[in-house]
Amino acid sequence: MDFSYLPSVMIAAEEIDPEGNQSIGWLAGGFTLLLFIVVALLLWSFARMARRAREPWQGEDEQDTSSPETPGDDDTTP
Repeated sequence: MDFSYLPSVMIAAEEIDPEGNQSIGWLAGGFTLLLFIVVALLLWSFARMARRAREPWQGEDEQDTSSPETPGDDDTTP
């Protein structure tokens, strides 16, 4: 077995704080807060668009939704 990576793992283990207390900093916290705000705005926008999509479109007949019209169903062929 090749254990050539073992010295680098041992060196990295010495740099870890044994108390486990590490601050993430204000900058990382700000980015996380900004990410939450952006995701919330995207979800809000998606909910608005989904609500609008459920409404009938302008010029669409509300009662006749059972048979969609296809182009070419008209009886005006020469």
